[in-house]
Amino acid sequence: MNLQTDKSVVTTSVALLSGLALLAAVLFMVAALMSVFSHIAPDDNLRKQAFTLERIKPVARVSFEQPKPAVAVKMSGQEVYNKACAACHAAGVMGAPKVGAKDQWEPRVAQGLDTLTTHAVNGIRAMPAKGGNPALTEANIRESIVYMLGETGIKTDAAPVAADAPK
Repeated sequence: MNLQTDKSVVTTSVALLSGLALLAAVLFMVAALMSVFSHIAPDDNLRKQAFTLERIKPVARVSFEQPKPAVAVKMSGQEVYNKACAACHAAGVMGAPKVGAKDQWEPRVAQGLDTLTTHAVNGIRAMPAKGGNPALTEANIRESIVYMLGETGIKTDAAPVAADAPK
């Protein structure tokens, strides 16, 4: 055989063995990676399902339960006036009788305190029911009317209930 051929056979054999060694190394690394990945728990789509449910959850819920009654807060006539009534009765907005204007209050007082209270609780003309504050009780409204009448100089038979008086 000739030297050229011998060199070619040796070169080919070395190249073939090098390629096989490289292939074996790659296969060994792939096997090692597979063993690492086999220890990860399979994805059971729980996170995806939870995300989907969170994304499509309703904005509000309908309830057919009866609402619980509001807790009545004890306020004096002056406090009720300052929080709800003064907005209109201090300036006489939209025909509201001004506190201190006796001539505006006298025709209304002539109807009686019970009628004034009923009108204030239910609303009349431009006045909203309970002065626009649905949390107020009828007693709160009555005390605020007695307070406004007292500030105007009109005496009523109904004395305001003291804040610390027992019920």
